[in-house]
Amino acid sequence: MGSKAGQYLKFLLGPVFFVWMVHSGKLNLHQVAGGLSHWQAISAMVVLLCIQPGVTAWRWNLLLKAQEIRLPYRQAFGLTMIGLFFNVVIPGAVGGDLMKGYYITRATEGRRSSAATSILMDRVLGILGLLLLAVAMIVPNFGELAKNPATRRLGVLVVGGLIVGLVLVFSAGLMGSRVSEWSVLPGVVRNMLRSLPGYHQKAAVIPLAIAVSVFSHLLSCIAYYIALRSVGGAADVPAGYFFLLVPLGLVATAIPISPAGIGVGQVAFFALFHIVSGSHAVAAADAFTVYQLAVILVSLGGFCWYLPYTDVEVRTRVPSAS
Repeated sequence: MGSKAGQYLKFLLGPVFFVWMVHSGKLNLHQVAGGLSHWQAISAMVVLLCIQPGVTAWRWNLLLKAQEIRLPYRQAFGLTMIGLFFNVVIPGAVGGDLMKGYYITRATEGRRSSAATSILMDRVLGILGLLLLAVAMIVPNFGELAKNPATRRLGVLVVGGLIVGLVLVFSAGLMGSRVSEWSVLPGVVRNMLRSLPGYHQKAAVIPLAIAVSVFSHLLSCIAYYIALRSVGGAADVPAGYFFLLVPLGLVATAIPISPAGIGVGQVAFFALFHIVSGSHAVAAADAFTVYQLAVILVSLGGFCWYLPYTDVEVRTRVPSAS
């Protein structure tokens, strides 16, 4: 009962946040409608967001192959689309990972921990790619960002988060087997830790997967920029601010509070862009709503893969001991 109440609460919080944003004037539905009326902009966003699942499916396939799990790209793409669909209908951006995990682990008898680890790594490397994209723009624009104490602190936080994340990922690959022997850890965690050295043995996989993540998130940022232009709010946003605040806003939408980040994303983008100016804040929330509707439109297309889906066909073998 408590779990069900929590789920219902999550479904209610998003609309509550959304209504509060509109009622308080922090979200201008007239501007959102104006942005949606630009069909050329919406079409460009949909094209970019349709390319993105193909890119993320490739990243996940790389991580599966590192675990000696051979999944046809067509099926990896199908599961990715199913994951996008469930990101919309389940609170947060992790519901799709749960569905992908269900299908891939069911098809990998004896290698379920390795399959589950690939999804965890896919999520982690996706976030690291987002942080790396932000850092790549922060460094050349740090002088400008440093003028504002809030953006200076956020910039340092992003750079620190990227460094800590990279250290943890590579340390886990090096020490996963040793840590998995700790009896205090749950069995599931120990099994997943045993799978991590597979990525260390194939040294090129992690950097390549992060590079793919950067490209994937660059598509998201371009799509959001188009949305920002469609509501008339992109004219004077410096690149340094844009690539610092947008990745942080996208990370916030992954918090499992509401389906597709509805309400949460508007609050996050308003708060982040308010650091620059109040006018930027309202435009940022408006633009995220336009962007979000495009994301939902593309994600709902995953139902076309989910409806006829049966089982995953994979080929697995025990990784070499090299």
